[in-house]
Order: sequence, then C-alpha cells, then structure tokens
Amino acid sequence: MCAVLAASAAVLAGCAKIDESPRAAEAEISPSASAENQVFVSPVYESLSNEEKVLYDTVKNAVINFEEFAEFEQPADRETVRKVYRLVYSQERIYFWLSSIFYAPDSEVSALRLNYLYEKEDAELKRAELDFAASTIIGELPKGASDFEKVVYFHDKIVKDCAFSSDEQHVNSAYGVLVTGYGQCEGYAAAMALLCDKAGIPNFIVCGTNSEGTSHAWNKIRLDGEWYNVDCTWDDPILKRNNPDFVRHDYLLVKDSEIEGLTHFTDNLYGGLVSCTADKLNYFSGAGKMFRTADEGIEELTRQLKEKGVAGEREVEVRFSDVNAFYSAMGILFDNGGMKDIIEDTNERYGTKIRSAYKHNNEDLSIIHISLIYEGDE
Repeated sequence: MCAVLAASAAVLAGCAKIDESPRAAEAEISPSASAENQVFVSPVYESLSNEEKVLYDTVKNAVINFEEFAEFEQPADRETVRKVYRLVYSQERIYFWLSSIFYAPDSEVSALRLNYLYEKEDAELKRAELDFAASTIIGELPKGASDFEKVVYFHDKIVKDCAFSSDEQHVNSAYGVLVTGYGQCEGYAAAMALLCDKAGIPNFIVCGTNSEGTSHAWNKIRLDGEWYNVDCTWDDPILKRNNPDFVRHDYLLVKDSEIEGLTHFTDNLYGGLVSCTADKLNYFSGAGKMFRTADEGIEELTRQLKEKGVAGEREVEVRFSDVNAFYSAMGILFDNGGMKDIIEDTNERYGTKIRSAYKHNNEDLSIIHISLIYEGDE
C-alpha cells in the first residue's frame, strides 16, 4: 500500500548550479535568419505514441482550465500517466501553476487529480504579469533582429536581470525569473522557452543531471534548421567578486559533444530526440569571436579590451577552435605577462582607467573571459 500511495516528484527535486564554472581558471591580473513560419511540433511531443499524445493533451487542457481532475476516456497504466505528467510539467511551463508532484494511487488511472501551486485567481494575475514582462522583452528587440540575435538578447537579459536562488518564491518558473528576478535552473529554462515561443523560435526544455548527479534543466533551440544547447543557468554563475553586469556565453548554442556526458546528462525521456552537431551559430562563431590561432584570438581580445575600456564596460571574451591555440594564448597572456602589458598599453594610449582584470576561463570549452576592474572599484 505504501508503494502505491507514495507521491513522487515529477521532474526536478533540486537544481544544478555552478560556482564560477567547471574547471574555471580564475585570478586577478594587475596592471540570423528570421523566425521560422512553419508550425512547430516539439520533438518531445512527437516522440509519444498516439495513446500518450491523447493523455498528454488531456492533462494539458485540464491544467489550462484549472480543472481538479484530468479525466481519461480510457484507463491508462500508472507509469504511462506518470511519464506523460512529467513531460507536460517540463514542457508546458507557461502553465506554471501546475505542481511537480504526481500522485496516482491506482495501477490503472482513469482520472488524475491535479495539484496547483496557486489559487486560480492568483495564477491568472501572475500569468498577466508574466505575459507583460515577456512582451516587454520582445518589444525591446532591435528591429530586424535575426533569430540568432534574439536568442543572444534573451540569454543576456535573463542572465543580467535574474539572480540564482533556491530560497526565494517562484524560482522554478518563468514567472520567478522574469517578474520577481529570482530563479533556479528550471525557471531559467522556462523563461528562455517562453521568450523563444513568443519569438517563433523552435525549442524545448531538457531535464537531466549534472556530473554530480544533481537535477538540472536547460534548453534545446533550433536556428537555421540546426539544433543547439543553451544553458542560461550555467552562464549566470555565483561570482566570488560582485559584478552585476557580468554575463558570459560559454553555454550559449553549444553542441551535444561539448556537454553531453561531460557536464550535462540527459534524462532518458529527452535523450536522442534531436542531435546538436552544428558549430555555425555557436555564440562565439556567430559573434565573430571564435579563432583558430593564439595570435588571432589575442588580437581580438586586445581590440575588445580597448573598446570596452573606452566605454567603461567590463566583459571581454574569445574562444578557440583549437585547444593548443587556447593554451598557447593562455601562456602568452597569463604566464608571460601579456595581459598586464595590454592593460598598461590601453590605459596609456586611450586614457582608460583599468586597474586590473579578473579571469573566468573555461578550459573545457577553450574560452578566455576577462572582467575589467577600474580604478575606484571596490
């Protein structure tokens, strides 16, 4: 009886959050195409059998209408209903009032009781607030922005305006991320999915774990017919040095081979639905910050540092397609004093007030990321 009556968490019991980045090397150094018009059907939904699609639609429509029960025309196996419930919960995060708790006391389920986080009136109020927040972000997009530029804008907006928290309310929903400004991985992924939905960009949410076995969620997004991974949570780390303007792009539009089975482990329900193999619109490639040689990367880093220094901005980043070029650049910049020389030359030539820099390098992805520190900064 206990085994039958036990409640089980539908998707995520916790959330994977990183402190800086995996294998991050850090130290202070002193002196595209438009949205696709075709109707998008999620690969998650497409992966279901006809019976499971009927169950999915039944649960989804019951949640939309805030019904107490999802009533099925034909009784369904408990584990099948549980699977469908997990998928509705993870993929339909616009209906954030649905609880993650799945409860079905019988082996054959004809009516599934639904649990909600808010009363209907409160949920409708929050839904209106969320819609306003998301529509405002969409309205801020530059005219004629490509889908690539839209995804970058959404990513940066989420990372800059939301703080990771496991203590605040609503952190597992887009409402928490876009309205209250607090979230954890599930909320970050839901916010990105909602914004992509509004912009007509195909996407779905992936659930799994990190290398430590902690539950985690991120996005898969399709641009120019190719799928990419996006993880806003891991691009918004808890910094040892306070920097409200910090944003990085390490996990923005990356391939499966760069994260799958290394830092991200996909749950079986979401694995193998699509393949993320393209490089073309990885953030660094699309933004012109991917380089094959150490000299090319250092030249671009120097250009960015001058540009950011003159503007009083802080973040400088490059990525290398060749790991040997990455380590060569690292040696020149940080072992042989190259970064100090660049800072001193920039200050002398352009009158900038850069005191030092702080590095957030990602050795896994061959990324050098520098945060500038100015005179007068604490």
